[in-house]
Formats: sequence, C-alpha cells, structure tokens
Amino acid sequence: MNQFQVTPPEKFTFRAEDWTKWIKRFERFRIASGLETQADENQVNTLIYTMGDEAEDILVSLHLTPQEASEYETVKGRLDAHFVARRNIIFERAKFNQRQQETGESIDGFHTALHCLAEYCGYGTLHDEMVRDRFVVGLRDKRLSEQLQMDAELTLEKALNRARQSELVKKQQEMLFIANFKSDIAGAQLDRVHASGSARSRQPKAPHKYVVTKATQDKKAQCRRCGDTKGHSMQQCPAREAACNYCGKKGHFARVCRNKKNMSSECWVCNRKHTYRQ
Repeated sequence: MNQFQVTPPEKFTFRAEDWTKWIKRFERFRIASGLETQADENQVNTLIYTMGDEAEDILVSLHLTPQEASEYETVKGRLDAHFVARRNIIFERAKFNQRQQETGESIDGFHTALHCLAEYCGYGTLHDEMVRDRFVVGLRDKRLSEQLQMDAELTLEKALNRARQSELVKKQQEMLFIANFKSDIAGAQLDRVHASGSARSRQPKAPHKYVVTKATQDKKAQCRRCGDTKGHSMQQCPAREAACNYCGKKGHFARVCRNKKNMSSECWVCNRKHTYRQ
C-alpha cells in the first residue's frame, strides 16, 4: 500500500506573531504523517527539531520536569503560553478594531481576515460576537451595515449570509448592465450601417465613371464677376468698377449677372433680341 510522503513545515521564525499559524501547520503535518500515533517522546523530538536550533534553548527555559518534557501536549501548551504571552494584546485588539473591508475585498475575504486578527485578541467566549460587530461596522456598504445593526437578533452567521447575498446581487446587476451596454452599442452600430446603406441606395448611380474635363475645371475656376478663367485676385478683376449692362449694378459684367434668366433680351432701340456681352 502506497503512503504519501508528507513534508514537515519550514523552520519556525521564532516571532510571536507567527507561532499560532506555524503550530497549526505542524499539527496538520503530525496528523497527515501519522506522527500522532507514535510515542509522545518521539512527537516532542520531532516538534523541537522541526522548529530549529533556538527551540532547544526555549525548551530549557521552560523548566520542565523529565516527565513533562516527554509529553507532547504539555510541551505544546507551554510553548503556546511562551509565545502568546509575548504578544501585545492591546495592540492586537487595536488592529482588529481598525479593520475595514478594503476596496475589492470580498465578503468572505473580509470575514476570514477578522477571524485571523481576533485569534490574538484573547476574547475567549466573546470571539464570535466581537467578529460579528467588527464585520457589520467595517462593511463598505454602509446602507447594508445600518440595516444589519437594526436587527436585535443578529448573529455572525446571519450577518455573513445577508452580506453574501447583497454581494451576489450587485455582481449580477453589474453583469446585466455590461450586457445591456454592449447590446446597445451593437444596436447603434447596426443602425448606422443600415442608415448608411439606405442613403447609398437612394443616391442615383452614375452610368459611367465621372471624368473631370477641362471645361469642368474652367467652369469651377471661372470668376463670378467677369467670367474670366485665368485666375486673378478681386482687386485685379476688370469688372470690379464696371456696371452691369443688364441689371445696372456695379461690380460685374452682364455675362455673369445673376439677375438675368437668359442671355437674350429685346432691344428697346431696334426691337430685336441681342445677346449682351461686356
């Protein structure tokens, strides 16, 4: 029968704040490796060896009797007292009471962090109540926090479930908003494509490719005052001071007069039609 090879945890840092987490890790190793079924003396030796060299000096400072030094639970309990006693409970409680839910932090992540902080505060039987109170007050959703505070029978489990539901609803609403936003954008783009296609379909199609001729270019470049196509400035235009023979107004020739509908009119002298040219 194959057995798992379980690796013991890394050496202990001998910092008081790391002890609780490290001894929990060792306990898991002790169970998973089958060490707990062996003699107590062997368990104690494994614990001290895994901790590191400094553990030997600490074990001596505990002043255990030979009998106590061979009992795993006794040694572990004395080590707990040694490291936990060095923790500043006032400081640990201050950190706990200042903890707020951070931006982007999930409800479960905030709940777990509070439990970890409360573990060093020495609250004893009040542990769950203190975590509940800090959880409710530290929520980023202040509206939900006020609603939970109004529940006289609120428990930690109840507060946690309501906060999870609120978090889930917000995520679902955000997903719906994004989906609707993308749908609106796609619809607007489709409408623009349809509108563009309709506009193109209403435009008359040229039977042949449009060719820009010299006559077209001359027409485009024709002076609106004298009709010249060579190009000149307004000050150089010969019609600038001339009077129109058709409408009598100053500043243009009759051939480009905008007031006449055609170039031919009946002469009042000879009663014949003439084409007026400047």
